[in-house]
Amino acid sequence: MEIRALSIVMFLLSFSTVNCSNDFYVYNLATDMIRETDVVFDGGFRTKMSIEEYLEQDNDMLRIAEIHSRNPRFSWMIASSKNNTYQRKYRILVASSKSLIDSEQGDLWDSGLVEDSSSVAVKYDGAPLNPSTLYYWKVMVVDSHGRKSDFSPAKAFVTAIDFDNYTSVLPIEKEAQQPERLVSKGSTVLADFGKDAFSQFSIRLNSLVGCDTVVVHLGEDLDSLGMVNKEPKGTIRYRKINIPLSKGYVKYTTVIEPDAMNTDPNAGWGGMPVLMPGYIGEVLPFRYAQIDNYDGIARYNNITRSITFYPMGETGTFTSSDTILNQVWELCKYSMKATSFGGLFVDGDRERVTYEGDVYINQLSYYAVSDQYSIARASLERLMFHSTWPTEWFLQTLEIAYNDYLYTGDISFLERYYEQLKLRTFRTLHDDEDNLLHSGKEISDEYLLLGLHTPFNPIRDIVDWPQGERDHYVFGECNTSVQAYYYKALDVFSKIAAALGNHYDARQFSRLASLNREAINRRFVNLDGLYVDSEMSQHSSLHANMYPVAMGVADKANYQKILKLLKQCGMACSVYGAQFMLDAVYECGDPDYALDLMTDTTNRSWYDMIRRGSTITMEAWGEQFKKNLDWNHAWGAAPGNIIARRLMGITPLEPGFSKVSIKPRVGRLSYALIQQPTPRGMIKMDINNEGGKAKVTVEIPPNMTAEIDLPGVAKNEVVGSGKWTFYYKR
Repeated sequence: MEIRALSIVMFLLSFSTVNCSNDFYVYNLATDMIRETDVVFDGGFRTKMSIEEYLEQDNDMLRIAEIHSRNPRFSWMIASSKNNTYQRKYRILVASSKSLIDSEQGDLWDSGLVEDSSSVAVKYDGAPLNPSTLYYWKVMVVDSHGRKSDFSPAKAFVTAIDFDNYTSVLPIEKEAQQPERLVSKGSTVLADFGKDAFSQFSIRLNSLVGCDTVVVHLGEDLDSLGMVNKEPKGTIRYRKINIPLSKGYVKYTTVIEPDAMNTDPNAGWGGMPVLMPGYIGEVLPFRYAQIDNYDGIARYNNITRSITFYPMGETGTFTSSDTILNQVWELCKYSMKATSFGGLFVDGDRERVTYEGDVYINQLSYYAVSDQYSIARASLERLMFHSTWPTEWFLQTLEIAYNDYLYTGDISFLERYYEQLKLRTFRTLHDDEDNLLHSGKEISDEYLLLGLHTPFNPIRDIVDWPQGERDHYVFGECNTSVQAYYYKALDVFSKIAAALGNHYDARQFSRLASLNREAINRRFVNLDGLYVDSEMSQHSSLHANMYPVAMGVADKANYQKILKLLKQCGMACSVYGAQFMLDAVYECGDPDYALDLMTDTTNRSWYDMIRRGSTITMEAWGEQFKKNLDWNHAWGAAPGNIIARRLMGITPLEPGFSKVSIKPRVGRLSYALIQQPTPRGMIKMDINNEGGKAKVTVEIPPNMTAEIDLPGVAKNEVVGSGKWTFYYKR
């Protein structure tokens, strides 16, 4: 109880806001989803340089976030101690100089007092902006209580050299770290940095003669002797580097040579790898540095690892009564930071390629821990021009795009890529006779192939990856798993069309989705109420049943029959498939079984990743399931978003979190606490599930409405911003 009490106290201390007074004010201004538009980075490291000073420099190592839109979109947060605080009006000023903005003059745009509740993705509507130019903006609001805020502090931003409308992103960040632990054995020293990270290595060494050589071994794993594993399995990383010493006390920064497998598009499977920018340089994932042949004294402050990652902004937190679940959460959260090393979501270090399947899970889990939405959108944008090969993953692009809109409230990506997204529904391959998608055949539609931007034809059904994780799936021309993805893509695109006001497409795709769903449930369900793998099979695999539930295809009347099968199969899928297994179990109404899966300790579990020594989620459950696995794969981080979306039940109901669903299903946990970032501020929830009655305390940011859906409570309750307490019977 003392440990639990301390945990809760420390967690609640982190609930502090920007200002402890009862003031009503505007803060956290963002331009095109970027809040740190005025931060200058030097070779990846943050500086104290002002953006005005940056513009006077001629240094290729200096970087800032540049705004690529001619009409950027502005967002802000509101602080208020009063419940039910909503924005009623806003006024935005955009100026060409700091003196003008400080005197509250918007020479480029003064919106006037606009009667509108929008505080997310408000489109610039002033005089034309110029490229490569510094601008300033600020905003004030009037709320539902009749209060008028002061203008916010001004925020500066710089436009890009071209208004190409590509996603604006922050520079990749570097952070210097010293080891957490040093172990000396004669002339060998092992430096343990605590966690794996994509990094560069430097060390200060002293040589009296200047003719000796120190050998550095960088790696992710240890051998049986507790030293760096020089022959790791799979694609677990190791690198040997020789350092010829100079006379005296010298700092050496090791050069990480590029690996052709993840830098040369002709060396691997043919995909386009994400390359490290010149201002950062090449990196290698490692946790340990072993220094051989050095007779001097190794000190902590002489050994440095510079890690690289995408700046994370406000980060979410979670803790609960289950210590294993807490460890799994932290594993997934850290994986989001560590695998963002290249500024985009990639599939790990072996290929460094943006795959749709990876981006989907990475996106949702990143949203659970960060309000930095630009990296997910930039990754999605790359997929528009560098697609991969699985049928299901083309279809999954639609959900990634719609998630971007739901979480950010910014519709500009959907506007720009509407036609490309429509092609990715595979509508042109729809069979009007049976209303199914006949996939896996060579595509003869040249327009479709050009729009997909893929070097692959035929496109192939994947079901799950690697192949051995498909639960003996029996393939046919029409596979149930693919049909479930197809239904979801059609349904989601109808919502995209409606959001953009294209009501004809919205009706057409909604109709197709309904026809497809009806066809799936008529042709692929056996007498036991289970889905078969394909029309060619009577086999009911895990995948043929979890996907229809997760994608909204399955009839709820069959949920308990399907749940029974899911429990019989267990985690008979990959770490990628685990996303949909967990989604399906929650949909079927068994949060305790979902909790069992996330806290399992067998060799198909997240805890086993930790036990093996990995501090980033792995590509597979272990090398026995995928021989070339790596230890830095974000697609293994499904619990990161499942805990936020399903266990704690926080999901946007309306774009930009103007309305949020709070639907906690914590099962047997006796307590759980979460902070969930949103574009409007942090949602905070504390659940005490002890005794016969559960207590739920929720804190909703201003300008947001929440629909509270509690277990066993017949009617949902809708509340506004502020702090609220609810009860339900366990």
